[in-house]
Amino acid sequence: MRLMKGKVYFLSESGERRVRLRLRLRLGWCVVIVVLLTCMEMTLANRPPQFVLNEGQSEIVLRLKEGKETSIGTLVHRLKGFDSDEDPLIFGLRGQAANDLLRIENLGSNEGNVYLKKELDRETEDSYTLILTLTDGHLGEGSFVTQSLLILVEDVNDNAPICRTDNSTVKVEENSDVPLILTTIECEDLDEGPYGQVIYKLQTDPGDEEVFSIQQTKDGKGLLKLLQPLDYDKKFLYQLRVIATDRANTGQVNTATHPILVEVVDREDRPPEWLVVPSVTRISEDVPKGTHVLQVRAIDGDRGVNNKISYSLLNENDLFGVDSESGIVFTKGTLDREDDRNGGSFILQLQATEKTNSKDKSLSISTEVTVLLLDVNDETPRFASRSYVAEVVENQPVDVPVTFLGDSIAECFDHDLGLNGTFRLYTEGDGGVFEITPSQGINQVTFLVRVKNPSRLDYERLKVINFTLVAEEVGIEKKKSKVGMTVFLRDANDNSPQFEKEIYKVNISENALPGTTMIQIRAHDDDSGLLGTEGIRYTSITGSIADELILNPITGVITVGSTNKKSLDRELSPAYFLNVEARDNGGRGNRNTVQIQLLINDLNDEKPNFLLSRYEGRIFENEFQFISPLIVEAKDKDLPNTKNSEIHYSIVSGNEEGHFQIDEITGKLSIKKTLDFESLPVIPGHPESNVKKLNLTIRANDMGSAPLFSLAAVTVWVLDQNDFSPEFKKKYYHKIIREDTPQGTEILTIQAEDLDASLPFNRIFYRMENGAGDKFMVDSESGVIRLSPGATLDFNLHSSHVLQINAIDGGGLKSKIPTVVNITVLDTNNKPPSFIVNTADGIYHAKIKENSPRGTYITQFRASDPDQKPILRYRLDLNKSEGRSPEGRLVKGLQLNTLFTLDSSDAILRVGGGQLDRETVEFIRLTIEVEDKGTENGKQMATAQIQIQIIDEQDNEPIFRRSIYSTSLVENSKIGTVVLTLVADDADLDTHIRYALLPLASDPHRTEFPLVIDSDSGVITVSQPNKIDRETRQWINFTVLAEDSGNGRTTKGIGRAEVFVRILDQNDNSPLFIPGQDRIEVREDTKVGSVIGSVEARDLDEGPNGKVSYVLDRNSAMGKFSIDPESGRIRVAGLLDREETPTHSLVIEAWDNWYGYSSPDSRSSFKNVLVILLDVNDEKPVFEGLEEEFVVTEFHEGVIGTIRAKDGDAPDLPNSWIQFKIRGGNELGLFKLEQGKNQAKLFPARSLKGFYGNYTLSVEASDGGKPINVVSRDFQVHITDFNDNAPRFITLQNLTVAIPENATVGSSVIQIRAIDSDTGPNGVVRYRFRKDLASNLDTFTIHPTTGLITLTKPLDRQKVKLYHVRVEAYDLGQIPLSSDLTFKVKVENMKEFQPVFIVSSISINFTENTEEERVELPEAVGSDNDEDEEEPDICYFILSDDQNSTEIFYLDPYEHWISPKIILDREQTPSYEIKVLATTDCKGSQLIAQIRSTLAVTIMVNDLNDNSPKFEKRVFSGGISTSSSFGSIIVDLSAADSDAPNTSNSQLTYYIIPPIRTSLTEGLGHLSENQNLFLIDGKSLLLNFDPQINMKGYFKFEVGVKDGDSLMDTAVVLIYLLREDQKVKIVVRRNPVEVRENVDKFLRTLSNITGARVNSDMSSFQFHENMDGSVDKTKTDFFVHFVHPENNIVLEVEQVLKLIDLNIEELDEIFKEFNVIDTQGSTLTPRRSKGLSGEGRNLFLVYAGGTAIFLALLLLVVISLSCAQRSKYQRRLKAATATAYGSSSTILPRSGTVPNTNIHSSEGSNPIWMQAYHNNCGNSESRDSLEENGMGSSPPSSHMRSFLGSDEGRRKIEVNRVYHKNILYGNPIDTNSTCLILKKHLETTEL
Repeated sequence: MRLMKGKVYFLSESGERRVRLRLRLRLGWCVVIVVLLTCMEMTLANRPPQFVLNEGQSEIVLRLKEGKETSIGTLVHRLKGFDSDEDPLIFGLRGQAANDLLRIENLGSNEGNVYLKKELDRETEDSYTLILTLTDGHLGEGSFVTQSLLILVEDVNDNAPICRTDNSTVKVEENSDVPLILTTIECEDLDEGPYGQVIYKLQTDPGDEEVFSIQQTKDGKGLLKLLQPLDYDKKFLYQLRVIATDRANTGQVNTATHPILVEVVDREDRPPEWLVVPSVTRISEDVPKGTHVLQVRAIDGDRGVNNKISYSLLNENDLFGVDSESGIVFTKGTLDREDDRNGGSFILQLQATEKTNSKDKSLSISTEVTVLLLDVNDETPRFASRSYVAEVVENQPVDVPVTFLGDSIAECFDHDLGLNGTFRLYTEGDGGVFEITPSQGINQVTFLVRVKNPSRLDYERLKVINFTLVAEEVGIEKKKSKVGMTVFLRDANDNSPQFEKEIYKVNISENALPGTTMIQIRAHDDDSGLLGTEGIRYTSITGSIADELILNPITGVITVGSTNKKSLDRELSPAYFLNVEARDNGGRGNRNTVQIQLLINDLNDEKPNFLLSRYEGRIFENEFQFISPLIVEAKDKDLPNTKNSEIHYSIVSGNEEGHFQIDEITGKLSIKKTLDFESLPVIPGHPESNVKKLNLTIRANDMGSAPLFSLAAVTVWVLDQNDFSPEFKKKYYHKIIREDTPQGTEILTIQAEDLDASLPFNRIFYRMENGAGDKFMVDSESGVIRLSPGATLDFNLHSSHVLQINAIDGGGLKSKIPTVVNITVLDTNNKPPSFIVNTADGIYHAKIKENSPRGTYITQFRASDPDQKPILRYRLDLNKSEGRSPEGRLVKGLQLNTLFTLDSSDAILRVGGGQLDRETVEFIRLTIEVEDKGTENGKQMATAQIQIQIIDEQDNEPIFRRSIYSTSLVENSKIGTVVLTLVADDADLDTHIRYALLPLASDPHRTEFPLVIDSDSGVITVSQPNKIDRETRQWINFTVLAEDSGNGRTTKGIGRAEVFVRILDQNDNSPLFIPGQDRIEVREDTKVGSVIGSVEARDLDEGPNGKVSYVLDRNSAMGKFSIDPESGRIRVAGLLDREETPTHSLVIEAWDNWYGYSSPDSRSSFKNVLVILLDVNDEKPVFEGLEEEFVVTEFHEGVIGTIRAKDGDAPDLPNSWIQFKIRGGNELGLFKLEQGKNQAKLFPARSLKGFYGNYTLSVEASDGGKPINVVSRDFQVHITDFNDNAPRFITLQNLTVAIPENATVGSSVIQIRAIDSDTGPNGVVRYRFRKDLASNLDTFTIHPTTGLITLTKPLDRQKVKLYHVRVEAYDLGQIPLSSDLTFKVKVENMKEFQPVFIVSSISINFTENTEEERVELPEAVGSDNDEDEEEPDICYFILSDDQNSTEIFYLDPYEHWISPKIILDREQTPSYEIKVLATTDCKGSQLIAQIRSTLAVTIMVNDLNDNSPKFEKRVFSGGISTSSSFGSIIVDLSAADSDAPNTSNSQLTYYIIPPIRTSLTEGLGHLSENQNLFLIDGKSLLLNFDPQINMKGYFKFEVGVKDGDSLMDTAVVLIYLLREDQKVKIVVRRNPVEVRENVDKFLRTLSNITGARVNSDMSSFQFHENMDGSVDKTKTDFFVHFVHPENNIVLEVEQVLKLIDLNIEELDEIFKEFNVIDTQGSTLTPRRSKGLSGEGRNLFLVYAGGTAIFLALLLLVVISLSCAQRSKYQRRLKAATATAYGSSSTILPRSGTVPNTNIHSSEGSNPIWMQAYHNNCGNSESRDSLEENGMGSSPPSSHMRSFLGSDEGRRKIEVNRVYHKNILYGNPIDTNSTCLILKKHLETTEL
C-alpha cells in the first residue's frame, strides 16, 4: 500500500518488493548528498544567530498591567534563539532604560527569561520601546543581533476622581423659576477607559430627593439643577453631596465626594400670619359705646423681611370697628341681643395687610371672629292673645284639655336667656277646676288648659267659668303678665238604651210558616228627648238566619220571613243565636245589643241508616263468641234521646234454626245455640273448604209516631276446628335387615287415620320422633320408612334400632300414642384393616445414613383387622410417596423403587439398590398400604405413612454461588465501606467456611492492596481509601478463596471466585466560570425572549458530574430574565422597566448533577452579571396627590391650588420634564396656570365674584420625550357663596291642620317646606321643632330633610284637642341662619265615631254563571260624637288578600252593596272569604283593619246543574266463575259529577242499556233471552243468574249514568266467564277495606305495565286465612284474572305469572307500595256431578287414561329422584361452601324474598338436610339446582322459572314443599294450595 496525492493504492506482494528496492536506492543517494553538504558547510565561515519569533511576527509585543497586577520579579516573557553553528547564545538589553526596567536570565544554550525589574505605572509611562540583543560569542566585540521589544502598559483602576473645590457654596432666591442650573461640578480621573470616566450621583437630606438633581454632560461634567421652587420659610439651607465614581464594572470602584451648600434667599412673597385670633368673644348686650371687644395680632409671613401690619374690618357696620395699628375691635353703637336682625351673635371679618415699599400688590390675610351677646333681663313674659275663650264637655275626666275658640293663640313668650327667660304659668279665680300645662316655660311655650277637678263640670249647674291666666318669671325680678279666660260647658249623651231582658229565648217548629211572630223586644233610655227612650230605634238583627227574619224598627217585633226549608231544619242546626241592636238619638246615638236564642223543635223525618251496607262475622264451630265482636250500627239524624232517634234492631231472615240473637238496643249479634260445622251446607264449588257461611238480614227502626226503618245484610262465616287427632292402625312394627343394606332401601310402611272431614285437618303427616340416629327416614305422607341416603349400618356398633314415629294432622294435632318400629341388623364381613401407629402425629418415623449399603434394616410395620380371619398383605404406594431436599423442595424424578424394599408378609422396610444422598433428598415420606384379601365384597384396605430422614456425611467442597462477581465502588470511599459480600455454600452439614483475598500477581498495588475480606463473613471492605482513585485506576481485580473445615478429612475443600470492581467517579470538582461578559447594557423596551448575553463554565469531572447546567437566581432575576440551562444564554423573560429597577445584578449559578433541582451530589459556583437598563420614554406623567378639589370663595384672589405631576422616566432626560395646560372647563376664562418644574399653580384669571358654583377643569400633563406621553385629570374648583339669606317658608303661617283621632302611629300630618336663596350648604334647608315645655312635641316627629311631620304616639282627643307646633328651618352655613313657622294641629273626633259593625261575620250567596247579582251588606254605625259636630260619612272597602278578592268582587263604598265582577264558577271555587272595612277615610288612602270595623263575609256560590256526570273509565270489566254466587257484586261502577254534592244536581243513577251481547260463548243455552242477566244496585253491578261449569265467553253491554236533570254519560261493560283455575291469588299485607279502596290503582298499574286487561273478584277481599284455618288480620287475600285486550281471552295462570315475572322490575314499586307478599294460582275445585251421561263417560275415560299416564310418569320421576339422591347431597355440600349471600354484581333486582341466588346457602342453614323453604320462609317456590341458582344467572322469579320449564308437576312439588315447611315450623298454611299438594319424600331426621 502506498499514498499518492491523498489516494491509497493496494499493491501485490511482488509489487511491494520492487517499491522497497527503489526506496533503498533513493535513501542511499540521500546519504551521499548529506555527507557532501556537511563537508561543504565545515569549510564555510561562522553564521550569526537568530531570534525565534512566531510566524508572521516581526516585533515582540508584551501587554502588562500596571501596579501590583504585574509585580517586580514577574516573568513577563521567554526568549528563544537559533544558531546554525549550535553555539550557546546570550540574550541582553540595550540602553539604561531597558536595563532599569527589565532583567534577562539566560537558560540553556538558546533560551532566556525576561523579568520585570521596576513597577509599571501607566499614568507615568503607558508604553516602552526596547532593544533586545543576541550573540553567540563569535560576532565580535560589541556586535549583536538585535530585536525590538514593545511593552504596552495596561491600565488598572488605581486612581480616584479629583473634584474642583471653588463652587462649594451656592445661593439661590426662593421661588426661582425651575429648572435652574445652580453650578457645574468637574471631577477628573487619571485612569483611562471606563476607569477614567466619572459618573455623578447626588446625595441629599431625607425629603429633598426631588428638589435637586445632577445631570451628566458629554464632556464628563455634572450640572447641579434645581427642580422645585425653594421656600425660605420651609427650609433656608440645603447640604448636598456629589458622589463622583468611575465606571469600573469589575474589581475596585473608586469614589470621590464633593460637598455643596445651597443657601436660600428670602423674598416678599408670603402674606402675614395670624398670631392671636380669638374665635369666639362674649360681651354683655348692655355695654356702652367704645368698649374693647377683642384684639387680633399678625406678623409678616416672610421671616427674613418682617414688615409692619395694618388691620381693617371687611364687613364694616354701625356696631363694631377696629384700630388699624393695634388690631383692637371696639363697639360703635348700642347692642340688643333680642334684635331679630342679628339673633344675638355677630361674625366680623378682619383683614391684616402687610406694609411694603414693593411696587407689587401688598399681601394680606383675613379671618373671621364671632361675637356673642350675653343676655340681660329686659323682657316681660307676654301671652300671644289679650284674652282666651274655650269650651269643654261636661263630665270630662282629669287632664282633658279645653278647646280654644276663635283666634285664641295658646302661647306665652319671654325672649331673655336662662332664668331671665324662664317663667311659671298658673290660673287665678277658677276654684281649682283647671290647671295650665306645662306649668313652666323657657323663652316660648305653647300651653294647654286641662281639667283638674271634673266634679264641678256639670252642665245642669254651671254653664260658664271665668278666671285669669298668669305668666310670672322665676328669677329675682319676677316680672309677670295676666290675661282673662272664659270656658263654656257643653252637654253630652252619656246613657245607652237598656233592654228589658238580658237574653230572650224563643221556640219555633222546623216547619214554621212565613209571617209567624217570634217575639217582641223592648228597650228604654234614661236620657231625655231624642237622646232618651223617645229616640230609640231597633236598627238591625244579625245571625246566620237573620236574612229570613223581619225586625220592626219601631216596635221591636220579629216575624218569620220567606223561609228556606234548609235554614229551619233541626237536623242541620238545632238552635240559632241572633243579636238585635237598639240605638238612641233616632238610631244615630249610643247603641246596645241583646241576644235571642232560637230553638228549633224536632219532627220525625229521618230514617235510621246503617253505617255499612254489608256486615261480616267469623266464628268457630261449637263456640259462643265471634272471633271479633259482630255489631251492626245505624244512625238516626232526628233529635237525640227522643223516640224519633231511638233505634231498635231485629233479625228479619236467615235465623230459622235459632242459632243467633241480636241485642235490640246495641245491635250486637251473639250465639244462642252453637253451630256444627259438619251439619252446615257446603259452599258450592268448595266442598272441602274449612269455611262455610250463613246470610242474615237485620232491620233497624226508630220509635217515632210513624216509625221508619232500614235493612242490612250480615254474612256469618263458620270456621271448622280440628277436633280429631290421628291414630295408628298398629302400635308396634318389626323388621330384620342386613347391615350392608343399601341407602334408600324401603324397609316397611306404617299407617294412621284421622276422622276430621275437611282439609287440612284430615291430612296426615308422619314424623320421626326418636331412635333414627340419622340412619332412617320416614316419608311424611306415605309413611314409608327407608334407610337414609348416605347412612350405613354397623352391626358392631348397633345390632338393632328402635324407632318412635308420630302422626300429625294438618291442624298440628299429634297422635295420642306414637307407634314403635323395631329394626334388627344382621352382621356381615365388611371391616377394613388398620395400621397400629403409636406416634402423636399418626405416622411412622425412621433415620438412615446416606450412602448406606443395600439391605440395611430401617423399620417394621404392624396392622390389625376386626374381622375374624383376615389375610393381610403389605406394599409400597410409590405414587403417594415423595422426597424433599434439605431446603424442603419436592425432589422430582426420584427413583424410590430402587431406594427401598418392603416385604409383603412381614412388613420389614430395608434399603434398596440405589444410593442415598442427603444433599439430594433429606426427607422421604413413603405410603404403605395393607389389604385384607379375605373380604367378601370389594377391597378392604388401609394406608399409613413413614417419615425417613437421611443422615449427613462430609463429602462435598465449598462452592461459591457465582464463579465471577462484578461490582462497582465510588472513589474516595471511606474505610470500612462494604464493597461486596461473597457467600460460598457447602452441601454438607456442620461445616465452617473461611474466606481469603488473593490479589493478582500483575497488580502493581498488591503490596498495598486497598481492600480486605472478613474471613468468616466474606464481606469485602475498603482498607486504604487513598489508593482508590478513579483517575489512577479504573478497575480492581482479585481472587477470593473459600475453604471448609474438612471434619476429619485429610484434605480440605477449596472454592474459588473471581471479583472485578469498577471504580466510579465521584463529583469532587466544581464548575468554574470562564472570564467573560460581566456587564450588559440593554434597552428597557427589549422584547421578551431576546438574547442579551451568555456565560460559560467548565467542570473537570466526567459524565453527569462534568455536565454543567446554568441556573439564574430568582431573587436577582425578579422574573425579568432567564437563562438557558444548557448553553448559558441570558434572555429577557419579562417586561423590563427601568423606572422600577434601573439595574439588575444577576446571580448565575453553574451546577453539575443538575436535574431541575440540586441533588446532594451536586456542586456549584457563582458569577455576578450586572445588567444596566437604558431608558426609553415609556412612562406617562402621573398626577400627584389626592387633592382634586379646590374650594375658594367668590372673593378669592391668590393661589387656588398647586397641581403636581411626576414622570417615572430618567430624571436627567427630557422624558421626565412635564408641562401643564388647561384643556377644558375654562370657557369663561376664569382660571390660569403658572408653570413650574413638574408643577403648576392655579390662579384666578379675573375676579370670581358672582361666579360661585362648581367648575371642572381638565388639566393636561405632557412630558418632553419622543413620542410625547400625555395624560389629563379633572380638577374641581368650588366657588362658594357667602351665607347672607335665611330660609323662607313656603307653607302659610298660622295654618290649622286636622287629623283624625284614630290616626295610626306613623301617619303623615303635614309636610313643611322652606327655601333658601343661597347656594351650597348655605342654601341647604333642615327642619326641627322649637323646643318648649308646653309643646307636647313628643307626639310628633319631623323629618330633618323633607320636613314631613308624622305621628309618633296615639292621639286622645279627650286629653288634647289642639296642638300648637313651632317649626324652625335653618341652613347649613358656617354660621347658620333660621326662620320659624307656627301652625296648629286639631284632633278630629274620630275615635268615638269609629265605625262598628253590629255583627262580626255574615254569610251571603251568589249563583254561579249568573250576572248582575248584588247583596246589601250590614251597615256600620258610630257613637259618642259631639252634638255640634256633624257625623262623618262611613265608606266601605274590601281589604286586599291573597285571593285577589278586590278583582273578583265590587263593593259600593257608600251604598255597601256587593256584587261579582266576574262570572263565578262553583266547581272552580265553591266559596270565598273576604273582609270588609268600614272607615271614615272615604278616599281609601289608609285602609287599616280594626277588629270592630271589619266584617268577615263568607260568600257561598250556589250550584247550577251545568255539569253532566262522567264515568271514570270508558270500559269496565269483571269476571264470574262457578264460585260466583247469585246476587254477588261483579263490578263497581264509578262516575263523578262536578256539581254540588248531596244535591239533585249530583245525585247519580246507574242503569243498564240493552241489549246484552255475548261473544265466544258456550253453555248459555239454558238462559232466557229476556232474562235480566245483570242488575244494578246503587253503583254495583250484580250477577242475576247461576254460572255453570261449562259456560264460556264474555258479555258486552253498555251502562248509563244520569243526574237529577237527566244529564247523562255512557260506558262499556265487559263480563268474562272464567274457570276457577284461571284466577291468580294476591296476598298483601294490608286490611281488606284499605285494599278494596285502592285496588283500582293496583289493577290499573298492572294493566299499564303488562298490557293486559286486569280485573278483580269483587267478593274476594277478605282477611288472609292460614292453612290451620286461623285468620291473619294483617294480610288480605283477593283474586284477579288477566284478559287479552285484543281477543278478549282469559289468560291462564302460567301465562299471568310469566307476565308478572317478565315485568317484575316495573312492578317492583307498586308491589312495594301495596306490600305484596305472594302471587299464586287459585285452588282447582271442579264441580261435582251426580251422574255421568254418555258424553260425560267419554270425558271420564279421557280423564282416567290421562291419570294413568300421569301416575306412570310420576313413578318414573320417583325412581329418578331416588337415584339422584347422592348427586343432590353433593350439590348441597357444594352449596355449603358457596357464598352465603350471593354477589352484588348482578343487574337483576332482588324482587323475591330470597336474599341470594343459592337456596342452600343462607346464613345459619344446614345445606345437607334443609330444604329450600327452610332458608326462605316467604318464598313459595324454589329450585334445587346449583346451575340454575348460580351467581348472577337466576331468572327474575320462581314463577317465571316454573312457566319456562313447562313442568307443572315440578311447580306443584315446590308448592308442596312450602306446605311441609309451614307444618314443620308452625307457619300459617295456605289452604288454597292444598289441592295441588302431591307426594314428596320429606327427608326427616330426629329433631
